[in-house]
Amino acid sequence: MEINKLQKLLSEMSLQEKIGQMVQLTGVYFDKEAVLTGVVDEQLPPEWIIQYSGSVLGVIGKEKICDIQSKYMEQHPHHIPLLFMADVIHGCRTIFPIPLGQACSFNPELVSEAASIAASEASSEGLKATFSPMIDVSRDPRWGRIMESFGEDPYVNGVMGEAMVDGYQQKNDEGIAACLKHFAGYGAVNAGREYNDVEISQRTFLEQYVKPFRMALKAKPAMIMTAFNAIDRKPISGNKELLRDLLRDKEGFDGTVISDWGSIGQLKEQGVAADMDEAASQAIEAGVDIDMMSPAYMFRLEELVKNGQIPESFIDESAFRVLMMKNQLGLFENPFAGIGKSGNLTQYNRTKAYQMASESYVLLKNEKILPLSQKQKVIWAGPYVTSKEFLSRWAIFGEHEPVETIEDILQDKKINGVCIPGCRMLSEEECRIWQVKPVDSDEEIDEQWLEMINREDTVVCVLGEHESQSGEAASRAFLTLPEEQQRLFEKIVKRTDNIVTVIISGRPLDLRRISEKSKAVIMAWRPGTMGAEGIVDLVYGMINPSGKLAVSIPWCVGQVPISYWDIKTGHVLTEDNLENRFTSRYMDIPNSPLYPFGFGLSYTEFDISDVEVKIGQDKRVHVHCNVSNTGKVAGAEVVQCYYETLQTSVVRPKKELVRFQKVFLDPGEAKSVDFSIDSEEFSYYDKNMEIVSSGMQLRISVGNSSDHECGSSEIYI
Repeated sequence: MEINKLQKLLSEMSLQEKIGQMVQLTGVYFDKEAVLTGVVDEQLPPEWIIQYSGSVLGVIGKEKICDIQSKYMEQHPHHIPLLFMADVIHGCRTIFPIPLGQACSFNPELVSEAASIAASEASSEGLKATFSPMIDVSRDPRWGRIMESFGEDPYVNGVMGEAMVDGYQQKNDEGIAACLKHFAGYGAVNAGREYNDVEISQRTFLEQYVKPFRMALKAKPAMIMTAFNAIDRKPISGNKELLRDLLRDKEGFDGTVISDWGSIGQLKEQGVAADMDEAASQAIEAGVDIDMMSPAYMFRLEELVKNGQIPESFIDESAFRVLMMKNQLGLFENPFAGIGKSGNLTQYNRTKAYQMASESYVLLKNEKILPLSQKQKVIWAGPYVTSKEFLSRWAIFGEHEPVETIEDILQDKKINGVCIPGCRMLSEEECRIWQVKPVDSDEEIDEQWLEMINREDTVVCVLGEHESQSGEAASRAFLTLPEEQQRLFEKIVKRTDNIVTVIISGRPLDLRRISEKSKAVIMAWRPGTMGAEGIVDLVYGMINPSGKLAVSIPWCVGQVPISYWDIKTGHVLTEDNLENRFTSRYMDIPNSPLYPFGFGLSYTEFDISDVEVKIGQDKRVHVHCNVSNTGKVAGAEVVQCYYETLQTSVVRPKKELVRFQKVFLDPGEAKSVDFSIDSEEFSYYDKNMEIVSSGMQLRISVGNSSDHECGSSEIYI
């Protein structure tokens, strides 16, 4: 629809119709089988809100959505279509690895392809918008939603966020609206506790936590979602300085701002609004266009406008943005755009899910035990060898039925492996804590199989969190494996030295004991539909691991939050002053993470050499290096370029990632890698909170992890 016609439509709409566009209802008011991702208030919405509501979340299914859409448009005075949204986080029906795992691929093109497949599947079933990607910089694994992020690095979050938006928002009727979330700072919740406050400096907030949004805005996302938390004690959903002044005026976002579930109404619980009138007023003045499932807009907005407490121009502004989003999705021309056009779980989709899983696995340790031979005796142990639970709590439309188990894969490939679960995923007490229905079984777990293991035998342990133990509302104080799995591992340790451990998890875990007693450790994250086949193929060398950590794995929970970009200190602990206790250190544990950001092993070897840094005639910084595969099998290396700002008026991070490139090489093959960086990408806020983008002394380094440099150079820009 042409813009002038859309403006005319707005002018003809009643106040109730316009407010309706600004209210998002859960699908339970339209479909009893809708997925709930939050708490529903006991007070029912007014009938006119249900009649005019602009968007619905949690409903899926082409017949169901076609029926709801047809009935809705028929009774709507202006026949405006509904917009169906849902949490399509890492796949719709074909489930890819969790976003944290996808980030470990360091392959933004593949991330974009995965999002494109998710969009096609979602659109085919009637969904036209997703609440993804989440680009909250996350460096505290106690926070359950770290699984939904792209890790601890601002640059990686920005690159992957932009790639995912591009994938979702295809330029055809199979595209869906993307939503960057959560603006902003949510990944820094205090103590890693869900929905908690955030206490960070303005400088850190702008340089590290807003940076990914600034980068991903280049992809023109349709929506941005507000965070639950407050910044400087001011909740985001009522924060005009952040939403109107920073996001819209300074960063230029012109799309739709949507609240998180109930966050406008929660302004009252946070103590900054006396009642729903104040909550609604603060949110609309801040520029929140859609109120997701709170009482504020649906019950109070109409009266506030009629009483003159809120100008109707605010309503017009927000309602028009919602109409614009629907128009850009082509819903006015075709309210059923994309429905029925794509298949689910097609062979192509499964192939891409396998590729993403394969590239997301990170080989953390390998004492010349991997890859295994298909001819050798191998025992596969742990609850995940016979389980299909490779998805996550955020794979809300994914099903376990099409997922194959590791045991299935071994049989299909005719690999002679013995599969023994050995224990339950969770104990009864853990099931109670995590609100999981215990598996009904009267059978005692037979441990006689342990006696079959000889000291020379190889055991592959596949262990990890339950699906319920990560995601929203899944904060943890301890990052250990479930207790029965810990005991199983210790029993196996007593029988053999040849242990390969595969970890299935939505977050970094405390892997000290696992790492100490295993000859090889693989971080497989929550790998999705094709996870089992990828794990088997990696263990037997049919694929070569190429993942790198997008988040540091701490030595223990006492180190968190931890990241490679920690701010410099004047009491530096170095290899030369380990006996000096008056340094920034822990006295009772190591001071480095167990495995650092950017780290990951391969079955081959790489050499990065000939690092050169110079300023070109275009005033950009140009970084060059050569990378070669010096091993005997094909593989991929991630070349990482970092910078450190020297001699500044404020204390800055030790180093910051500014570029990366994944390079695929055959044995003996070499390639050159070149990065071109604009000087503004090195900018920072000085002591007066003014942006510095020139007159900087930088140290540029190139390596294959945050703690392994292959060459560096100082440069002045």
